[in-house]
Amino acid sequence: MDVYEVLFQKCLEHMVIVDGKKIPLWAISKEDIEEEKVCFDLEWESLQDLVIFLYELKIEQRNSKELIKFPIEKILIGIAFLKSKKSGYSNTDDTSNICINYLSDIITARINCISKYYYLIKKPLNTNIFDEVILKFPQKKDIRTNNIEDIKEIVFKLKNLQFDI
Repeated sequence: MDVYEVLFQKCLEHMVIVDGKKIPLWAISKEDIEEEKVCFDLEWESLQDLVIFLYELKIEQRNSKELIKFPIEKILIGIAFLKSKKSGYSNTDDTSNICINYLSDIITARINCISKYYYLIKKPLNTNIFDEVILKFPQKKDIRTNNIEDIKEIVFKLKNLQFDI
């Protein structure tokens, strides 16, 4: 199991609210989505709000020697399920792709931060499951991750409710 499979499993454990009951994401159905019964309990109202959050996070992580804590599972769920604002000028697929690109950049910056400042020295206190897996494998200092396809696959599986549990 690779790190992206672990990340996908963490997304499936995210608790959502359907008809006033908290259930894990893997238990929702297409009907729940279509009838808009699901509250995903996310900080963002739309994909545009998520893009702004990711852009600011990307700048903050790039300029920091510390690991910036962020809810990677919620971000993936947001990319999969949030809608665009009703403004007509923004295509949902384009906005989702921008989110995926920003998330890829943030993950790359995070891996670089871990390998540059923490690897072989000490384990940072504010790591998440993604970091735990990264820390188990040696990284080059200037690593360039090609993780966009992995992120797109997670978002596709979430969006299409392909949970395979």
